[in-house]
Amino acid sequence: MQVLVIGGTEFISLHLVRALLRDGHQVTVLNRGRQPGRLPAGVSTIVCDRKDHAALRAKLAGERPDALVDITYAPTTGEDVEALLDALDGRVGHALFVSTGRVHDHALPIPYHEDTPRTLYWGEYARHKIAGEDAYLRRHRERGLGVTIVRPTHVYGPMNTRNNETFFFDRLVRGRPVLVPGAGGWLRQFGHVEDLADAMAQMLGLRAAFGQAYNVTGEEAITQVGFVELIADVIKRPLTLVHRETPPPGGKPVPFGQNLVYDCHAVYTTTKIRTQLRIRPRYTLAAGIAQTFDWYSREGLDRREVDFSAEDTLLT
Repeated sequence: MQVLVIGGTEFISLHLVRALLRDGHQVTVLNRGRQPGRLPAGVSTIVCDRKDHAALRAKLAGERPDALVDITYAPTTGEDVEALLDALDGRVGHALFVSTGRVHDHALPIPYHEDTPRTLYWGEYARHKIAGEDAYLRRHRERGLGVTIVRPTHVYGPMNTRNNETFFFDRLVRGRPVLVPGAGGWLRQFGHVEDLADAMAQMLGLRAAFGQAYNVTGEEAITQVGFVELIADVIKRPLTLVHRETPPPGGKPVPFGQNLVYDCHAVYTTTKIRTQLRIRPRYTLAAGIAQTFDWYSREGLDRREVDFSAEDTLLT
């Protein structure tokens, strides 16, 4: 299968490219060309900023991919998604759009399933993702394009562009205490990047997935403080927790990963992808943390300089 990936050199998209090559697909990536050295051998490239709609149409004029995987960078708007679909109109067999679990209303009770109402609880980020979903689903309804919406949440693993698991590695390997916002009791759910990439690769061309949205994440929900305790246990480092009250609205949050501080639960069902498509993750959370820590250590990240000065003011 000839697969066009929008992205290709960052975290999720690079893992997807590797999974597609492993499975024998021909892969072309379209991106801004900032990291060409990251691409594996055999991958074709199209250098273009997708937000330049005229250039996008010209660059894609001769492309007829069997499948499209749209892994957007922020902020990709609904108009940007429409421009991509217009540029490939009638020349794609199956399109996957990587959205997010944050399209759902997180003021509602957990767990969130694919039909949980979508709202702007998460602001502009949710607005752009919902607009992208709607653009793809309109093409499915009105023009018969095979479309699948993928909704991951808190993706982790090697090369993560979000400083979440590495945030805690950095502190634990240096023997530092870990600050916890409040009681640290809000539930989080993590999915390993290789499981996400494998799931998307398996979906390609599946007619059962056309017109559907799927939560794609791990099976385990864990509290904020439980996540830190699990990491310490897996990497076998002593742990000192220091709880600090969360600030009032508008105040500076307690540093706790890049985006793990927020005051609501985030738990999602994975029943639909397991029952309809027979797709399930390979990694438990503990196994995924161990594999990610191995990568962290091989890359020498345990020896890099990290500025802890802002935390030090909260620890005194």
